Amino acid sequence: MRRLATIVAAVVLVVVRAGGAAAASGAVETLAAGDAAAARFDLPATLAAYRAAHGAAPESYEAAWKLARALADEATLAHDPAQAKRLCVEAEALARTAVLLRPAGPTGHDMLAVAVGKLALFEGGKRKVELGKEVKAEADKALQLDPNDDVALHVLGIWNREVAGLGWLLRRFARLLYGKLPPASLAASVADLTRATELRPEVIAHHVELGITLEAAGRWAEAKAQFDRALALPTGWVTDDHNRAIARKELARVRVHLG
Repeated sequence: MRRLATIVAAVVLVVVRAGGAAAASGAVETLAAGDAAAARFDLPATLAAYRAAHGAAPESYEAAWKLARALADEATLAHDPAQAKRLCVEAEALARTAVLLRPAGPTGHDMLAVAVGKLALFEGGKRKVELGKEVKAEADKALQLDPNDDVALHVLGIWNREVAGLGWLLRRFARLLYGKLPPASLAASVADLTRATELRPEVIAHHVELGITLEAAGRWAEAKAQFDRALALPTGWVTDDHNRAIARKELARVRVHLG
C-alpha cells in the first residue's frame, strides 16, 4: 500500500512538473508574440500577449517588467486621466513584482521608477514630492546595476529638472522628507539626458526631454536642435508620435525666442 502511494505521488509530481514546463513554454511563446507586436507598434496585441505570459508564468521577471512597460505606454497614450492613472497603478504593481523576483535586475527598477513617476503626474504637490523620492531611489539603483542604463538616466534627467523647478514651499517640504534635499539642477538634468542620447541616439523621447530641459535653461538654439533631431528620427517605439507632438509644440515656443 505504501509502495502504491509512493508510485501515485511520483506520478502526480511528474504531471505537475510537466504542467509547469508547459506553462513556462507557453509563457516563452507569448512573450515572443508580445515582442513581435511591440516591434510593429501594435500596443493592444502587445498588452494581450504580455498579460497571457504573466498569467501563465507569474514568476517570470521578464513577463512582469514587459507588461509593466506596456501598461506605462498605454497610460502615456490614454486620453482619459482616470484610465491613465489606473494603468499606472497596475504598472507600478507589476514593476514591484519584477523587482521582488529579481532585485539585481536593472530593468525592474527602471520600470518601477517610470510607473511611479507617471503616477506622480496625477498627484498634488506634496504627494508628488513623496513619490519623487522613490523615483530617484529606483533610478539610482538601476544605474548602480548598469551604468549605461539610458532609461535610468532619462528618469533622473526629468527628476533633476522637476526638483530644480520646485517652488519654495515644496522645496521646504522636500527638505523635510529627504532630511537633506538631494542636489538637483538643470545642469544635472542636461548631463543625464545628454548621456541618454549618447547611449541611445535613436530614442526620440531622450531628445524631446533634453530639449525641454535646454528650453527651461534658456538655451534656445540647443533646444531647437534637439527637437529638430527628434522630429527627424524614424519611429522606433509605440509612443513616438506622442513625443513628436510634444516636440512640435515646444519647437513653436522656442522659435518665438529665436525670432
